[in-house]
Amino acid sequence: MPTKAGRAGFYGPQRAIIVAMMPELEHIAITVSDNVYDALPRFSGVYRFYGEDNALLYIGKSVDIRARVQAHYQEGRTPGRHQRMMQQVQRIDCTATAGEIGALLIENAAIKAEVPLYNRRQRRLRKLWTLHLQQGQDGFLKPVAADFTPESERRVDSYGLYSNKKHVDSSLQRHARDHGLCLRMLGVDKGRGPCFQYQLQRCDGACAGQESPEDHNARLLSALDRDRIAAWPFTGPLALAETNIRPWEDQPAAQYHVIDHWSYVGSVNSISDAASLIEIQGTRFFDRDAYRLLLSALRQGKVTVMDARSGETVDNPLLGRGAN
Repeated sequence: MPTKAGRAGFYGPQRAIIVAMMPELEHIAITVSDNVYDALPRFSGVYRFYGEDNALLYIGKSVDIRARVQAHYQEGRTPGRHQRMMQQVQRIDCTATAGEIGALLIENAAIKAEVPLYNRRQRRLRKLWTLHLQQGQDGFLKPVAADFTPESERRVDSYGLYSNKKHVDSSLQRHARDHGLCLRMLGVDKGRGPCFQYQLQRCDGACAGQESPEDHNARLLSALDRDRIAAWPFTGPLALAETNIRPWEDQPAAQYHVIDHWSYVGSVNSISDAASLIEIQGTRFFDRDAYRLLLSALRQGKVTVMDARSGETVDNPLLGRGAN
């Protein structure tokens, strides 16, 4: 039989920061039995499979938890890794969300915090390199390698994430080759006059006066845009309101996803709780997967943007700017 309980499932001292930042959402705990399907909820949310001795086996998400868990059992009929997992499941915990965005955000954060046995391993970003753009006196944008610190604020656009500076250089070389960019105007190739790549007809001639800074800069930005990490365009932390006009029993009609400089802080069921959550002290880590989820939701207008502290509605400057 299903029972209600407070949020559980975080283990180990190395995850203490994440525990402090995650919300206390209600969940339903279901003991696996012959009628497990009837006990499973139909709402959207996150589910956890537990095995013997409360071992966390797997974390997943769905807009219909019952249907998704049924699919797990169907897949578990075929011999293999999935069957071995399903044979160990003794309890299923289900955490309700107001919709798909909350399920995606909570699942992503939970997998990285709780490290389930059967989920694909995901590591939090540590020290990496990125690119910033600076305009030179000649009007050409110069990519500059910079440290990407996961816990810092996002005040300027960054382009790409690289494990070392060598990867930064090779990426610039590839972009120049693929898009006819001039390595000399990018600041990579030192010297004067037409560059060697121009003589080989691999540069479109910015170094030879055949292309304006505006045209060269536009092509560079187009090449880098796919890997752009946008600067935080708001003055403070946000609460992104996700609503459900037809919630199931035990499912929230609204949920507020709190974010600060692209860092996901947690999800709560009231705007007053969002204000309290943002005041919790703790390191805010940038997570690339959460960033992409949040950027997509904002661009597609799937959430109402609110100031996390005051609860007032905030204009969304990202609305309609791209698909993801």
